[in-house]
Amino acid sequence: MFDHPWIVVIVLFAGFLRWLSQKADAAKQDSAQPTAAPPPIPRGESQTEEERIRRFLEALGQPAGSAPPPRVAPKREARPRVFPTPLPPLTTVPPPLPPAPAAAQMLPPLPIQRSIFTPAPPQEMGFEVRDISAPAFGDQPPESRRTLANQPGLMSGLASRDGLRSAIILREIFGPPRSLQPLDPISGF
Repeated sequence: MFDHPWIVVIVLFAGFLRWLSQKADAAKQDSAQPTAAPPPIPRGESQTEEERIRRFLEALGQPAGSAPPPRVAPKREARPRVFPTPLPPLTTVPPPLPPAPAAAQMLPPLPIQRSIFTPAPPQEMGFEVRDISAPAFGDQPPESRRTLANQPGLMSGLASRDGLRSAIILREIFGPPRSLQPLDPISGF
């Protein structure tokens, strides 16, 4: 019927725990309910305010025959007081401005010098055709020029482990910073 009987055991165990918790909750509710409610405090509406204050003062320990405290007078509004200033009123006037300069005293405006750009006349450029078969670096034949790969010691230096290590170190020192170098290709993607 069931392929996994331990699931039935777990469900039965969970039901048993739930039944126990319901019994415990019912026992708590029975013990928490009081058997008799305390009688309500009688409140008489016929008491005056003076009588209530007298009873309150008796509860605080004041003798019963003493007079109640006087009524509190309502607060008055506080008006701000205005103090006279010790300084006399300000009657001074700023001095008048100097008169504007007369038109006769003004100098005539300076003439504006305009510089006009004139381009130089174009020069005749000669067109020359060179022979491709001629050596580009002067009279040297191409075989006599040394290339980077033909320099003595470079290839032999890169062939050894120490030379290769030195080349990598020099590239790190004199090359661009790592943040400006392109990302290395990742194989497999």
